[in-house]
Amino acid sequence: MNSCHVTPRTDGPTRRQRSVRQRASRLPLHRAVRLAAHAFFRFSHRSDSSKALWSRRERVWMGSQTYLYWAMSDPRINIPWLVADVPDAPDARDALQEAVRAELVAYWGERLAALPQKKTPSWPPLP
Repeated sequence: MNSCHVTPRTDGPTRRQRSVRQRASRLPLHRAVRLAAHAFFRFSHRSDSSKALWSRRERVWMGSQTYLYWAMSDPRINIPWLVADVPDAPDARDALQEAVRAELVAYWGERLAALPQKKTPSWPPLP
């Protein structure tokens, strides 16, 4: 059980975190990470002028650094905790973090290649 290595918010997991964790619990790691990323970001468009994606859930253009930071470290999201107990998740904390990060990077690349383009507003995306 990996949940002791990666913890959610100090005041407990949110309702959405509990729901996603429960839905992901029987999926393989790569599918669980993608389910969680979709649930928390809901990317719908890519920028026509930069490598940014529009997050319908967060209502912001974001670059890959912000996406990875929020997905891995934001206590309201914390994808490593969400997928820590899936059947093929690594037991070691560092290995879990590395595996989740690799899946998140792959998901980002796929979304960047597949989503339709949209002009960004006059303000730049988060890095």
